[in-house]
Amino acid sequence: MRGVISVQAGDPISGSQRLAWMCELFPFDRVIRLSIENLRDPSEQTPSWARWKAGLEEVLPVRPDFVFASEPYGADFARILGARFVSVDQARTVVPVSATCIRADPFAHWQHIPRCVRPAFVKRVSILSADPTEASALARALAEKLGTKWVPESSRTRDLNVDTSAGLDWTEIVRGQIASEEALARDADRVLICATDPLATTVWAELLSGGCPQALRELARRPYALTLLMTPDTSSDTAGVTYPLSAGVNFVARCERALRAVRRPFVVVNGGWEERTATALRAVEKLTPSHRAWELR
Repeated sequence: MRGVISVQAGDPISGSQRLAWMCELFPFDRVIRLSIENLRDPSEQTPSWARWKAGLEEVLPVRPDFVFASEPYGADFARILGARFVSVDQARTVVPVSATCIRADPFAHWQHIPRCVRPAFVKRVSILSADPTEASALARALAEKLGTKWVPESSRTRDLNVDTSAGLDWTEIVRGQIASEEALARDADRVLICATDPLATTVWAELLSGGCPQALRELARRPYALTLLMTPDTSSDTAGVTYPLSAGVNFVARCERALRAVRRPFVVVNGGWEERTATALRAVEKLTPSHRAWELR
């Protein structure tokens, strides 16, 4: 059995990514990429059918026997191909929403998005703090309140100082952190809370090692929907901190400059624990105005 995906210039999600999804979701013997500029909705203009037909005939070894579709125009396409049309749930009783509606508001239809596809739509929120223990505590608290997943910081960066940072492969650490994000994003509920991000690792590399490799700087441009920048809490027992308070202040200042440089949205989180949690929760909830699932839990 073979599958075909249509790839066009300007697709919001790359053909290679959709190809990987198809291979994971369906047991095709082979998945074929069809690169042809075509209309998004072939029902809107009759001449486009010729391009659809020509493109498929070019990549398929034999004429299709069946066309399965939930849209009415599938019958016209089947006729042009000389195939039999099989209507699939046109009444929308099994999945009561179209793919077009899902793409327009993925958060409102999250339950209909396959796990392997969710990382492409999930909103990633990172937390930057000079105290990794505090960042992890906030990440865990937010995830529990929102009913979603959170990504812990790598154990290799939790107790960093000038001595322990010698010889670290910062780039490899970040790649491992990103891999953890991608894995947990599959089970996240619309928002994924990350206890750190590549930009923070870049700042630590500069502070503790005096510089960082270019590959790490490129990874630091990884996009996040929002970053929560925590100021040092001088009133708490920061047992996880292994450097002076001045270093923490320097870290936060450097992070703020770096965030502004890449034009990433961020919110400064300060005050006591309750105030910090409330500020962070309000900021995250604004990312999903169309669907506040956690308010209904």
